[in-house]
Amino acid sequence: MKIIPFSSEYEKSWVYTKALSHLFSPFFDDMSREKEEMNTDVYQDQIDLIAVEDDQVLGLLTINIYQEDISQTYRYHPANKVAYFENLAVHPDHQNMGIASQLFVQAEQALMAKEVEALAIFTRDGDAANHLYQKWGATVVAEDFLVVGTPKDQEGFQFEVLLDEKRLKFSRDGHEIPYYQREGVYIVSQKENLDLFDIEQVYHERTYIKVYP
Repeated sequence: MKIIPFSSEYEKSWVYTKALSHLFSPFFDDMSREKEEMNTDVYQDQIDLIAVEDDQVLGLLTINIYQEDISQTYRYHPANKVAYFENLAVHPDHQNMGIASQLFVQAEQALMAKEVEALAIFTRDGDAANHLYQKWGATVVAEDFLVVGTPKDQEGFQFEVLLDEKRLKFSRDGHEIPYYQREGVYIVSQKENLDLFDIEQVYHERTYIKVYP
C-alpha cells in the first residue's frame, strides 16, 4: 500500500470507497456520485490524499484550508490559517488496519509545513471515529444535534391526487399550501413554487399506476 496525492484517475474508486465506508457509519446520508471540487471562494488550499493498493483506493483523507479572512473570523478557533477536515473514509474490507492513521500522519506533516494553526473536525456519534480524533490530540469544544423529523407543534396537512391536473395537492386547514417538509426534505407540488427556495438539489418525482383489466 502507498499513500499518494489524489489524481482524477482514481475518482471512481474514491467515490466507491467513501460510499461504502459511510454506508455503515453515522454518515450514511453523506453520499455523492462524484468527488467534490474545492470551493475556492472559501478555501485557499487543500491536502488530498489516498491510500492505494493495486490501483484501488483503500482509504482517503481530504483537508481544506480556509481563506485567511474566514480563518480569522472562524467562530470555533479564530487564527490566521484554519483547516477543515472534509473527508475521511476507509473501505470496510480494510478498516482497523491503521490506514486512517497513516493518512493522517502524512496529512499532518503537510499541515505543519503549510503553517496551519488549527484543524476543525466535525463528526457524529461513533466510537471508532471519536476515538481516533481523541487519539490524534483533538479536543471537543462544542456539541450540537442534527434533527431530522417534524416539530411536535407543527400542524398536520392533507394531500390529495388531482388526476385531471396530474399533480398532488397539499392543504392545511382547508387552504392549499405550496409545499410541505418530510424528514428534512421539502416536497413541492408545482414547478412554479420552486422559486420559493434557494435550491441545492432538486429531484423530479413521478408516480405511475398500472391498471389491469
